[in-house]
Amino acid sequence: MLSRPDVRVLFCGIVCVLFGFGCRGYHLKDQAPVSLPKEYRSLFIISVENPTMKPWLDARLRASVRDEFTRRGKIKWVSKDTARAYLKIKVHDFSSSTSVAGSKDETIKSAAGIDLEAWIVSQKDGSVLWRSNRVSAGQSFLTGGRDQAEARVLDLAVRELADRLGWDF
Repeated sequence: MLSRPDVRVLFCGIVCVLFGFGCRGYHLKDQAPVSLPKEYRSLFIISVENPTMKPWLDARLRASVRDEFTRRGKIKWVSKDTARAYLKIKVHDFSSSTSVAGSKDETIKSAAGIDLEAWIVSQKDGSVLWRSNRVSAGQSFLTGGRDQAEARVLDLAVRELADRLGWDF
């Protein structure tokens, strides 16, 4: 017969094993794989529409999307001519602002934000294979932290794009 402490250890062991089997196949949100159909995994970023006054945003956005999608999926970035599908990105808004008020012009609120969407179209006929819908991210920051906040909102938005791509296929 098992003693009371032995029964507790056995019970805890069984619960841990069952919990482990129950969690197989689950991923943390920012680790979920990008799941494009195999025939569309050769991608090319055909356009980044950037109406902002931030000229660095295009290159940074392209690099972030490439890195995140590659990290999460079996995406192969190829030339325009060999791509099976094209990725289009549209930035609706990108801002970082500081609000001041009072007689001493004290900073009350500093925030960075981005609003964008992306879609993947077939190279063959231009049909839309996937659309993210609008993705938004925001981050408040302290004085002097504008660059880090802008980088953070960009990373958050790109992660959300990758999450949505994983959900839709």
